[in-house]
Amino acid sequence: MEWQALIIGSAIALVWGLISGPGMIRGLKRSLRERIVSDSARLNQLHAGKQGTPTMGGVIIFVAFVAGLLPLFRTSLSIASLLMLTAVSFCLLGAADDWIKARRQRQGLTARQKLLGQIILSTIVAVLIWQQRQSLPDCNYFLENLVAGSARMWIFVPWAVLVLVAVSNSVNLTDGLDGLATGCSIVTAGVLAVLAWRIPETRFVSAGAAILASALMAFLFYNRHPAKVFMGDAGSLQIGAVLGVLALASGNELALLTGGLVFVVETLSVILQVGWYRRTKRKILLCSPLHNHFVFQGISERRIVAAFWLVAAASGLATILLWP
Repeated sequence: MEWQALIIGSAIALVWGLISGPGMIRGLKRSLRERIVSDSARLNQLHAGKQGTPTMGGVIIFVAFVAGLLPLFRTSLSIASLLMLTAVSFCLLGAADDWIKARRQRQGLTARQKLLGQIILSTIVAVLIWQQRQSLPDCNYFLENLVAGSARMWIFVPWAVLVLVAVSNSVNLTDGLDGLATGCSIVTAGVLAVLAWRIPETRFVSAGAAILASALMAFLFYNRHPAKVFMGDAGSLQIGAVLGVLALASGNELALLTGGLVFVVETLSVILQVGWYRRTKRKILLCSPLHNHFVFQGISERRIVAAFWLVAAASGLATILLWP
């Protein structure tokens, strides 16, 4: 039963994340510490206190999430396997980036290398999501209604790749302050859990979303201000990709625009900043993404994160109440 997998899996993810956290943080302290090396000298100065904090904490999320998925394997082997594959692959991609940042005098993988890795992994995952969706004929997905026959797959796969790459990058951009991306991700996962539960055929997806939210709650215990560990790209890329899979598998990808509003706004702030600067040589924000603009204004980190969490919660609640 889906509700049993949801409750038991969520409990396992939460408890295992809390129990395994301290030991994993001690291990990360020995070899993987954050280097504050952004392109902004002022931002480096403002975040100097974060120097040396253990990073690659996404492995804590991964371990808790995978442990929580175990009951779901008995209910829905296909979706549990898909979520595990996504978590493993994107966590490894992010971990490679974190390792290079921490162990070598470089800023991680190049943007081109990271994007290429995301596209390759997303394409594989997108094909698997397509196969999963074909087993749910009673669900009406908006994209499949636009085209007919075999052409659907050739429309869906590029669309799914776009969603997965966009969401994983948006979470990555949002991860800049203690607990910011983690808290907003909990809200988005909760929204997807509620929306997927409304349709009997996608309740197994709801269980996966609830398990992710629980794993993130456990991580937030260590990632809240002042953070004992950062998620790194191993966490942000993984979380974004899993959220994208959950949305695509349940046909709720458009709900991410409001259910993940903070991620959307943070991404748009970067796009607008870069685009406007290239055009006019002037900046719209003091520093992008948007949360850094408020950091530059001298607003405390706790207040910024609390405000962003409030926006995330309000937009998430509105999505649940208004989404058809």
